[in-house]
Amino acid sequence: MDPSAIGAVFDRTGADFSRLAPHLWDPIGQATVDAAAVKPGDRVLDVCCGAGGSAVPAAVATGPDGSVDAIDLADSLLAQGRERASAGGLTHLRFIRADATTWEDSPYDVAMCVLGVFMLPDMDATASRLTRLVRPGGTFAVTTWASGALENFGIALSDVVQQVRGSEPGSPASRDSVTKIATEQKLSDWLTGLGLREVRVSRVPLALTLTDDLAWLLVVGSGFRGMLDGLDAPALSRIRENLLATLRERGIGTVDATTLVGVGHR
Repeated sequence: MDPSAIGAVFDRTGADFSRLAPHLWDPIGQATVDAAAVKPGDRVLDVCCGAGGSAVPAAVATGPDGSVDAIDLADSLLAQGRERASAGGLTHLRFIRADATTWEDSPYDVAMCVLGVFMLPDMDATASRLTRLVRPGGTFAVTTWASGALENFGIALSDVVQQVRGSEPGSPASRDSVTKIATEQKLSDWLTGLGLREVRVSRVPLALTLTDDLAWLLVVGSGFRGMLDGLDAPALSRIRENLLATLRERGIGTVDATTLVGVGHR
């Protein structure tokens, strides 16, 4: 998967990503920081950091004696992260436009990747490389979608987009990578295969109760937005209207956004 293409998709989410954050990105990011046991004075790398859902709580946990390098390719999200860091007085938190496949700085006490590892080119090789940026004894944490998460919502959206476009949306290039680590056992085995020890995986339940606005925000403020590329305003309006009707018809009033957080030590 082309890293620049990934960054472009999330750049287009802009303010919608930020509006979705309190419902989705922020609680998941906080859960990851808690599972990774980030502590005062730690040096942290946050890969695929977005607008700071995990980087901000990590910086709070490290305190001013620590530091957080938050890297991503989506300029608009990095700008939002910098605003959050400034507002919170987190001068030890840096948001940097950088590619995870080439980032070289090290060593870190903690490296984490929240809902992004499956979008990295050659997930296994890139993740293995990232573990080597962690000091011996340090922590590597990965958060991914649990099997079935967002599934009913995604199917409904895909069906509606197909109706409007007249063709079926292609499967996300990350589908195989997501599936590879979508259960506790799969994620544990994968992290162990990276050479990590004392691996533990925790399930973090999260259910979103949908309103019309939140349902559409989940489309335009996430990776689902890629399904809308190239559509004009009237087409987007039809998709929104048809999606809301489809969700009601199928009785989808809540969305399962459960994640798995895997933590291991180098």
